[in-house]
Amino acid sequence: MEPITPDQFLENAKTWKPADNFKQLIDHQLKVVQVPEALIPDFAEAFYQCAQNTYDYIQYIHELSTTKEIDRKNFLPQVAQLIGLVHSLQKAGKLYQDAFKKFDTITREGLTRDEFDTVYYDAIQNIELRSLLKKVIDEVEVVLQTFSLVSQDLSGIECVDLYETSIRFQLFLQYFMAKHKFSSEELWSILFDVYSQVSELESVSIEPTEAELKDLHQKIQKFRNN
Repeated sequence: MEPITPDQFLENAKTWKPADNFKQLIDHQLKVVQVPEALIPDFAEAFYQCAQNTYDYIQYIHELSTTKEIDRKNFLPQVAQLIGLVHSLQKAGKLYQDAFKKFDTITREGLTRDEFDTVYYDAIQNIELRSLLKKVIDEVEVVLQTFSLVSQDLSGIECVDLYETSIRFQLFLQYFMAKHKFSSEELWSILFDVYSQVSELESVSIEPTEAELKDLHQKIQKFRNN
């Protein structure tokens, strides 16, 4: 099989938009793989929120990468939209974390194996997204850093890392939806892998150094002068 091209990947990402009946589909899948009945509503809502908001964020980044010019007219609306997307990602991630913690409390003692098949995990984690999507990332990285500088809500947020995490969540979701039978251990493992991804939606942040702040101030001045 030939490796996927960046253009193919970007086209494929457009199909990740949750269907109108996504909640029904994920509810059915959770029942099929035997998630405890009492936890299904919380998991279904969490999966939906994560699926919708990661999709929206990914598409925002792709659209931003094709924006020819950021000027005074569209600068603030772009920042405001990004703030809303980041906050929505964080809220969705928290929903899933809460659902998984309840699941873990109920099921962990019943697990009989502590080693699991990691082929799917390795396949997803080993995708070099920064190389595959270098063209997109190169187009948006400085702009996103500039947005983070002018907004307290975005201060310290690593927006490119959020982009990568959102993509990996979508890949884990596709795997989960495509498989209709898991052992108890396999189910715990895949739900934990998703938990690990969505946890990054809240924690992907870093305080810029003084040199980085100075560099970003110079870059944003260019936008103000346009």
